[in-house]
Amino acid sequence: MRIIVVEDEDRIRKGISRLIHKLSDVYQVVGECENGLEGIASIKQMKPDLVITDIRMPLMGGIEMLEALKEEGITPRTVILSGYSEFEFARKALQIGFVIEYLLKPITADDLKQVLLNAEKDMTNDLQNGIPATESSMDREQVVKLMLTQADVDVERIPEHVKQWIGEDDSSTRYIASVYIGKSSEELLLEVKSTLHHILGQDSRINDFTLVEIPELFEINILLHMKSSKPNMSSLWEHLITKLYSLQLDDFVITWTILPHIKNLKIEMLNVRSMRKWALIIGTRKALDKHMISNVTRGAFHYSTEWEQRIKEAVSSHDQARLRSEAELFVEYCIREAAEPQHVIDACIQFAAAILYVAGVILGEVKIAKEQKDIYNRLSLVQTPYELKEVFRDTTDKIAEGFITLPKSHSLVINKAVKMIQDKYQSGITLEELANLFCITPEYLSSLFQKELGISFTSFIKELRIRKAKELLILNKLKAFEIAEQVGYSDAKYFSRVFKEATGHTPGEFQRLYR
Repeated sequence: MRIIVVEDEDRIRKGISRLIHKLSDVYQVVGECENGLEGIASIKQMKPDLVITDIRMPLMGGIEMLEALKEEGITPRTVILSGYSEFEFARKALQIGFVIEYLLKPITADDLKQVLLNAEKDMTNDLQNGIPATESSMDREQVVKLMLTQADVDVERIPEHVKQWIGEDDSSTRYIASVYIGKSSEELLLEVKSTLHHILGQDSRINDFTLVEIPELFEINILLHMKSSKPNMSSLWEHLITKLYSLQLDDFVITWTILPHIKNLKIEMLNVRSMRKWALIIGTRKALDKHMISNVTRGAFHYSTEWEQRIKEAVSSHDQARLRSEAELFVEYCIREAAEPQHVIDACIQFAAAILYVAGVILGEVKIAKEQKDIYNRLSLVQTPYELKEVFRDTTDKIAEGFITLPKSHSLVINKAVKMIQDKYQSGITLEELANLFCITPEYLSSLFQKELGISFTSFIKELRIRKAKELLILNKLKAFEIAEQVGYSDAKYFSRVFKEATGHTPGEFQRLYR
């Protein structure tokens, strides 16, 4: 809700504005004025949803300001500020017709909150009944937003001037579009809206337009009335796209269609949104419409398990750069080859499952399982190539966190010991050998392992050998005794017993299950 505060006392005016901002992000103070003359100018320019005004002010008081606005046909929803001694003035103000309440000074947070909630409710009720407070462009925006977000708006009860402006007649010259800018901030959404308003306002082909932002959907909707019955829409969208790219947005896509009739506004907007995922196939350099989508012709899409093998190799070798690269290449392959956006999403979910599966086997299921639900959900909801790639960047980064690193917080002795174990685990290294290298006792080194790593020396080496054995079993066709030798076990039977204790499977069973 957009609010203007008119109050001559600087301390009170700024205090009200700060309090409004603290109460809720949905409240936006768009103007602060010291008297009624400034208030008239600001209200005409900003067209607020609500005006909060004092009664007595220099140059022009609040009642005089409201009466002057009323003479010009401007009737903003208003809350009056008054002291106890000014009650008669407040009563007179309430008789003006569009003053909905008054607040007694000094103002409390609870009182202001309740007044704002009442104003919101009053505004919503008016819009649902088709009774905007004024004939300003803001009223039009509110009506359009209501029609886009609610299913039970009675079109017949919308005022005639608003119906004509929205486009009940001459439907061939009216269009709706949606500009989606991804998971961005509300501030960026408003910046894009301002840019769109500037660009569209300068286009001589446009008779009239309105912009409606819906922050929860990360989109700005455009309702256009073109002067020509057969306008060149492609050049308009190309111009808009060029300007939006100059804002250096991470992500955006434009979809659009003709608006056949005002009563079809919400249905057509749902169709416009449904087209958005086609950006996964066509890209974001063009505004998408039904005609462009119908011209997409591609053959059957083939999902190759070759990509999964590459991922196994990247995870097994703990190669973060390759892991991310293979995921990005797969996404690009899907975008390039798939015939429909759902094919891309389905293939990426399957591929993500393969990545998480092999990561869970090698790094441990507990570390990976908690990420799975979120990743699958995000993939099912992606709208653009950027979002799709972002999911896989986050996924591969999460997996890479499970790769063995040398924590800087650990002592130099432990860091060096871990590095030496990683280098020599195949040939075998004992606690005593390590302790002698650092000129400390085996007992002290053992206590450092337990204290800093939370695990004994023996368990650390065992976990490392089992993890390496898993990697070899997944990637190679080696026999159990060959893998036993490569991970530091001279006795194959003992290796098999230790491996089964750790995984629940013999090496042969594990290889058959996970290859």
